[in-house]
Amino acid sequence: MASPTDNQVVSRVREAAKRILGAERPNRKEPLSTDILKEIVEGADLSNILHLRNVWLYVLAYGGFFRSEEVLNIRMNHIHFHEGCMIIKVEKSKTDQLRQGDQVVIAQSGGSVCPVSLLKTYPRKLDIDPHSNEFIFRPLVKTKSSYKLTQKNKPISYTTFRDQLAKSLKNLIPDPSVYGTHSFRSGGASSAVNSGVNDRLFQKHGRWKSVAAKNGYIKDDISSQLSVSKSLEL
Repeated sequence: MASPTDNQVVSRVREAAKRILGAERPNRKEPLSTDILKEIVEGADLSNILHLRNVWLYVLAYGGFFRSEEVLNIRMNHIHFHEGCMIIKVEKSKTDQLRQGDQVVIAQSGGSVCPVSLLKTYPRKLDIDPHSNEFIFRPLVKTKSSYKLTQKNKPISYTTFRDQLAKSLKNLIPDPSVYGTHSFRSGGASSAVNSGVNDRLFQKHGRWKSVAAKNGYIKDDISSQLSVSKSLEL
């Protein structure tokens, strides 16, 4: 039998109720800025393996507009270095329903938080075979002097990613809870758009299937918002 929820009267009542009560906006986390990312890197103790792993994770997630499940499932042999850039294979993505695969190209900038420069040192620092299929962001075990990667080939969990981010932000901002793992994707996206990156290339880099989905991640800076009224030449 037909569902009563599909009835036209029921549908109209539901829509009217939404207008009367107001539809709450989802509690989205704030985009992370490049300045805050740089503060995290500068404040980290890069001789500490835990800090080192976290910094690489944050910078890569930001530079590649990666979702948490995408960046956590990167394996060492998914990364290929070329002159002036690196190409990362995205084996599985939310928008890739047919599992055809995708790739992200990240340029080498030479800056203090350059993903390419940092990732080039990663295998040596954490003793990972650069040609292996090991997950690069694996759990760590405490040793007498520091940490080391577990032998089990599995990525860290989403919860670990989220909790480590909160700890990294604890002494930098008043309320770390306004940021989450998705803040890297939305932060990188917002920064690119506000810098005037070509819309088609921007959408391809973030692997969005629609303009509406892409626009949901962007937070325009004040100068971009002001450009609209300035163009009116009033």
